[in-house]
Amino acid sequence: MATRQDDVEPEFRRLGNPAPLHQIVQHEIRNYILKQGLRPGDPLKPESELARLFGVSRNSVREAVKALESTGVLETRRGSGVYIRDFSFTPLLDHLPYGLMQDQRALRELAALRKTLEAALITEAMQAMSPESVTALRETLETMRGLAEQGEGFAEQDRQFHQLLFRDLGNAMLLRLFDQFWLAFHAAVPPARGRTPMDAYHGHAAILDAILAGDPDQARTAVQDHYIGIESKLAADPPTEAPPTEMTTEPH
Repeated sequence: MATRQDDVEPEFRRLGNPAPLHQIVQHEIRNYILKQGLRPGDPLKPESELARLFGVSRNSVREAVKALESTGVLETRRGSGVYIRDFSFTPLLDHLPYGLMQDQRALRELAALRKTLEAALITEAMQAMSPESVTALRETLETMRGLAEQGEGFAEQDRQFHQLLFRDLGNAMLLRLFDQFWLAFHAAVPPARGRTPMDAYHGHAAILDAILAGDPDQARTAVQDHYIGIESKLAADPPTEAPPTEMTTEPH
C-alpha cells in the first residue's frame, strides 16, 4: 500500500543534550552584568530577584553564582552580598598546572603559544627596553651563571629574566599571562633528562647577547632556540607519578 506524503515524517536535525540549567544561568548572569554596565565593586541583585528575573529556582542561581565566583567573575562578601569582581587571570589559571599534569598535548600547545608570543614580541621589547632593564638583565644573568657553575638551578632568576625582557612594554596583562605560563610549567613539567643548569644559562645568555647587539632577528632565533630545552622535557616519557605542584629548581 502506498504511503501518503502527509504520513512521512520530515527529517529533523537531532538536537544535542541541553546544557545544565546552572550553566545557562551563568551565561544569563554574565549577559546581565554586561547589559546593565555593572563595574567591579558594583553589587549584584539578590538571589531571589535573579531567580524571578530568569524564571528559575534560587538553587540554580546559587549554583551559578558559586561557579562564577570560582572563575573570578563574582565575589561574595559575608553579610553584604554578591559583588562584581575585578578581572584577573589568576582564578582562571590557578587550576592550569593540575590540568597540564594530566595532558601532555595541552603542555605542548601551551609551550608553543608561549614561544610564539615571546618570539613575536621580542623586537618590540628591544625597542622599548630601558637602560635600567638592560642592567637588571645583566645582573640576573650573572647570578644565573654563578649558580650554574655550582651545578645549582636558578628558578627565581629565570622567572625574573623573562619578566625583565618584556616589562618596558607596559602591558601588565601580558606580564601576568607570561608569569602564569611560567608557574604552570614549573609546577607541571618534570626535569629534562641530560639538561644541566649551565645549558639553561647559555640559552638565556644568547638572548641577552642578541639584545645587546641590537639584532632583532638574532634575538628572535635565540628565544626560539631557548624553547628547545622546554620541548625536550615535553618529548620525554611522562613520569609514572604526577609531579609535585610546588616550584621546581630546574630553570626553563
